[in-house]
Amino acid sequence: MRDSDGKPLRVFVSYDNKNFNIVSYYLDGAEAYREIYPPNQPAQFRWLGANGSKWGFDRNNDGVIDEWAVISPEEATQELLKALAVNDAAKLNALLVTKENLAAIGLPAADGNALQARAAGAAKKFADAVAALKLSDKAKWVHAEFGPPHTRAADSFEGRDDYTAYKNGTVLIEDGGKTAFVQTGELIQIGRAWKLVDGPSIGAGGGAEVAGPVVDNKIAALVTKLNDLDKVAPNPPTIAALAEFNGKRAELLEQIVAVADQKEPWAKMLIDSLAQAAEGDKPGGKHLARVKQWCDDMTKPGGNATLAAYAAFRLLVAENSVAMAHIRANDELAAIQDKWRTGLEAYLKDFAKSADAPEAAWRLAMAWELSGQKDGEAKARPWYEAIIRDYGTHSHAAKAKGALKRLDSEGKPLELSGPALANGQPVNVTAPGKVLVVYYWASWSSALADDAKKLAALEKEYGPKGLVLVAVGLDHEAQLAKDAVAKFAVPGTHLFAPGGLDNSPLAAAYGVLAPPQVMVAGKDGKVVNRNAAVAGLEEEVKKLLEVK
Repeated sequence: MRDSDGKPLRVFVSYDNKNFNIVSYYLDGAEAYREIYPPNQPAQFRWLGANGSKWGFDRNNDGVIDEWAVISPEEATQELLKALAVNDAAKLNALLVTKENLAAIGLPAADGNALQARAAGAAKKFADAVAALKLSDKAKWVHAEFGPPHTRAADSFEGRDDYTAYKNGTVLIEDGGKTAFVQTGELIQIGRAWKLVDGPSIGAGGGAEVAGPVVDNKIAALVTKLNDLDKVAPNPPTIAALAEFNGKRAELLEQIVAVADQKEPWAKMLIDSLAQAAEGDKPGGKHLARVKQWCDDMTKPGGNATLAAYAAFRLLVAENSVAMAHIRANDELAAIQDKWRTGLEAYLKDFAKSADAPEAAWRLAMAWELSGQKDGEAKARPWYEAIIRDYGTHSHAAKAKGALKRLDSEGKPLELSGPALANGQPVNVTAPGKVLVVYYWASWSSALADDAKKLAALEKEYGPKGLVLVAVGLDHEAQLAKDAVAKFAVPGTHLFAPGGLDNSPLAAAYGVLAPPQVMVAGKDGKVVNRNAAVAGLEEEVKKLLEVK
């Protein structure tokens, strides 16, 4: 079928002489959509050209797509919105990662089982989100925001394909003049399809809904440009490439904020992009100056207190990062650290109730404890206490309690328990009558390779004489820790709990700030050194074991 200009409108193909096996639809002469009905095989549906890249399979031929073979992250969030708007669990199921997907990339069984368990809980989260959002069938997808993807090389877990994932995404929705935000949870790339692991949850890192329209004709074209730009995020994500990319994002977001009726969510995106673009600046660069201008403008009478706090914290972090990247002489470090601590204290004085205040207090406590100053630990204590007192529901409160416990640990029993890395079985670490060394580490620590060799030699020499070595992995994923143990031959009894340095309960128990962290307990089980160095461990172990 053709239109009056001779351009194709529809194409029908039959290769079994019984049915139309391919039906194609055209827009302005270009194919935009195709349906495929092979004999005795799953039906297929493809979106083409300007319609996108989706390719879905209907495996039981009931007219409903069961699985997506090709779908971009943005298209996956669009399908998620459709499912939420009409409460269609089948649409959600088509987006979820499957056992076969994980097997296809060669993911280890333990990791695959954990991801499948999360996917199994998606239905409950989906139902909760549907009930909370109460979207109409007219709800519109506006924008999806993702951070840089995380990648594990296939050879690190003996897989067939790299493991590439977005740890989370935020979807902006407009429904009847109101804005809604949905968090996607993790998305994994399987071939050319992005699959959901977790069910959706509402909110934009804090709130759920705010009044007012999100997108109208004034900014629709700019939002489209922003979406197009996000599809070509730099890979590999080097500092220079990310800075250039975020500079371009900031230019578009500046235009959107200038005319948008609902400015706050767009302004936060703009501030984030400016702060990330500043990573490629020199001190005092244009992007830093623009973030400072936002902070100053929002602090003035008639400004926006939420945006003022948001910009002020990101300005602090970006300025410190840029300053550290451009140190010219060692004697500049002390001044940079002083400015960092002073800035954090001022932020907490001005914005004590802000969403970023717990993070600022934690960074300030860390900065004092790691400062190397004689009174550094004494100045860190009040900030750990403030986190517990003022931000008790925040995840940093548990780490703050652990940090205080660590600071007071010498002369007290070393208390350590957690899952074994190998099989997840609980381990209660006790070594009565022996010397215990606990080594906190992570695969990304630059000291790991050298430390592992020294610890292995130490265990070989003094293990038979009464030394017990426990290694606590602080990676986000168990497989990363297992790979590092194998690669670097990290010795000892291995403990691991998911969550990494920020959220692992093993890190929180003693408030570990950064690996490597080494604690030593004597034969009576009491801590004798809460901040030992691997380089000096042998002399300390010899003394405690009374070895000459």
